Amino acid sequence: MTGTCDSCDRVAELFELPGREDKNCSACDSDLSTMILLFEAINDAERLGIETGELECEVTEILFGFLERCGLEPSADRETSS
Repeated sequence: MTGTCDSCDRVAELFELPGREDKNCSACDSDLSTMILLFEAINDAERLGIETGELECEVTEILFGFLERCGLEPSADRETSS
């Protein structure tokens, strides 16, 4: 189905994640599903006492890209990691 993405307002083919009512383009859908999985991995790692810094950095990078695509500016200055 083609329509307007509920996140970035672009007209594109839309996808719906299970358990969610919003419909998003493939880029937003991919970012949202990846962030959900990473948050679950972070929670599991914290429960096991495993360091989560790399996972948190990955979530932050994806989140900033998602916010930029949606026309929103991140509130904190972004540091680029190499």
